Amino acid sequence: MNPVRILIADDHEVVRFGVRAVIEKVEGWVVCGDASTGSAAVAQAIALRPDVVVLDISMPELNGLEATRRILRVIQTSILILTMHESEEVLADVLSAGARGCLLKSDSNRTLVQAIGAILRNKPFMSDTVDGIVRRGPSGPAVDTPPRDRLTTREREVLQLLTEGKANKEIAAMLRISVKTAETHRARMMAKLGLHSMSELVRYAVRNHIIQP
Repeated sequence: MNPVRILIADDHEVVRFGVRAVIEKVEGWVVCGDASTGSAAVAQAIALRPDVVVLDISMPELNGLEATRRILRVIQTSILILTMHESEEVLADVLSAGARGCLLKSDSNRTLVQAIGAILRNKPFMSDTVDGIVRRGPSGPAVDTPPRDRLTTREREVLQLLTEGKANKEIAAMLRISVKTAETHRARMMAKLGLHSMSELVRYAVRNHIIQP
């Protein structure tokens, strides 16, 4: 019987080490690769074609939601999202991106094996903490900025890179587009969102969990 091959993606080395340690205790499961950025996670997933990808939601270059969409456009695999954000909005985003499960990092040591086992059986998984968030409904005020789905995939990529401090020239090189195209994406995105400065753009990205504060 072939082993279950699992890819780990998180920008914190200690988290990757901890997840690897838990996975490698399970007979028949192997870690086939790990990545510290969203773009590296996509590249490795396409190259290695793992059975499961354990993916952090907040990573540099490409966040976990965008990485999930990119991976699933190319290969069939099961994706488990790790997140620190306890909000119904984030959970809805995770599921709409195509991930099979969502696990709070605070729950991961206790239920990671259970979560991976569930999605390997083609069953969606939410940890008890996550399930409780969904059952009790939204908490706190709604985000006061327009919804993310008004942005195209490319605009969301440009947004993340801008809020990570990348210049238009760097963004153009990373996304393999012209500088003028990068500037156009930025202008259209800010017009759609009704934003007028980088500080507003950063606040929007933080509120929508595209980057961590």
